[in-house]
Amino acid sequence: MLTGVLIIAVAGLLALLSHRRSRLENKIYKHVPLTEWLAISIFPVMLYLGWFFIVKNIIGRPRISLLPFEDFDILAITLLFTIYGFVGNALHFTGKILWRYLRENRHSMAFKVNEMFHGRLSHYLVYLNMLFIGFFLPILEINHPAVLPVTSTYLFLILLAGTVFGVSGIKAIFYTNEWFGGYNKPLFFIIALFLAVLLGLIKSFDLRFSLYPISLFIVSIFSSAVVTFLMRQFFIFAHLNDRRRLRFLAKILSA
Repeated sequence: MLTGVLIIAVAGLLALLSHRRSRLENKIYKHVPLTEWLAISIFPVMLYLGWFFIVKNIIGRPRISLLPFEDFDILAITLLFTIYGFVGNALHFTGKILWRYLRENRHSMAFKVNEMFHGRLSHYLVYLNMLFIGFFLPILEINHPAVLPVTSTYLFLILLAGTVFGVSGIKAIFYTNEWFGGYNKPLFFIIALFLAVLLGLIKSFDLRFSLYPISLFIVSIFSSAVVTFLMRQFFIFAHLNDRRRLRFLAKILSA
């Protein structure tokens, strides 16, 4: 289980570092930047392997009946989100490559159509499906507590890995000083909703993280994501002049 958690954390950190490094962006192979090759091949495989090791560990534990869901039902739903996540990643890969060669003529119809897929559609498909996949891991684990409580050191490593992935994932999608970068605003509220639901379930069933380490991992991801979102907006707001602060607040309060 810890192997899967660490693989996911490393994948998130490497994705952030590669995304922020212009040197990798400028390395071209077969007319495609190295960052995009990593995004379409290495990182999805790492995330899938991490998910596989975690799920294998969870369903290998004895089952109790706290939630009225069968394991097969949860895994089938998760598989659907996984498929759509890979579709979104493929759309982004294709759209990003075409964008490099169409951006010189931003008024062309080809560029505008490509941006429909390269922009919010592909990003939403990737981000939203990753959130749903992560959300269903604790739902699966609720009926499969650990046989023995894990140690505090083990829990600390899981908490650290979740924080690293949460911060890395959120920082990777900051592009502008607008309210959550445009499409990031609904993502914030979805993450906050998922976090509230998980914390509600944990409190309702009086679950201990020592018996539900994957729940701790996902809660730490969502919590660090929410905190990073809010801190980012606070620092942006603090560096704006009075006029731009009013516009910033108007965007926050708008629907």
